[in-house]
Amino acid sequence: MLNHHTYLKIIAECNFARPRVSNKQIMAFANVSPATVTEMTRQLQKCGLVNRRRYTGVTLTDQGRELATHLLYTYRLCEVFLAQHLHLPLTQIPEQAWQMADTLEPPTVTALATLLDHPQQSPFGGDMTTDLLNDTTVMPLSQLTDHTTTRLIGYLETPSLVAYFQHCQLAINQPLYLLHRDEDLNFICLETTAREEIIVNLSAADYLYVQKKPTD
Repeated sequence: MLNHHTYLKIIAECNFARPRVSNKQIMAFANVSPATVTEMTRQLQKCGLVNRRRYTGVTLTDQGRELATHLLYTYRLCEVFLAQHLHLPLTQIPEQAWQMADTLEPPTVTALATLLDHPQQSPFGGDMTTDLLNDTTVMPLSQLTDHTTTRLIGYLETPSLVAYFQHCQLAINQPLYLLHRDEDLNFICLETTAREEIIVNLSAADYLYVQKKPTD
């Protein structure tokens, strides 16, 4: 059974670059029933960590954002450790990093940050030097308008999305030009600087993050 920290992490990650999180999103990432999500978010609300609205979803309270920011920072430190020191494949890192992060006490987190020389970025592009949940410079790729150039700066680090990211041969800091989208077939067509076309599923593009301000 998932604990409160895991649900808070899921909510925080889904809340990134969007105003609120739906129960449907939490169900998908937690792989649990609607009743379980309802009960867990009710418990998180009682703890003062989230605000629930019946039809519009869940948002983090100030207290929830503070705790979630700490959890995500610790999680990303563990990602860096597993990638740089244990050289694990990226698809294996998210789950193991979370299991590791959820057990660390504050002094250990501080020691780990020192050992890693205070990294600025996770292996998945997450910025560790700014407010992890209030970065107004990024947006989901799915919200980018046609015929716009931008830069891919991160993505949600779930095993399935990591595998999809690699399958599409995408890369962090990669410039991309959005040629067009097809809402009926649920995909967008991107072009690299080498004029290679990449087709990305629109549902996946919700969790691929790009610069909000287009580059020249």
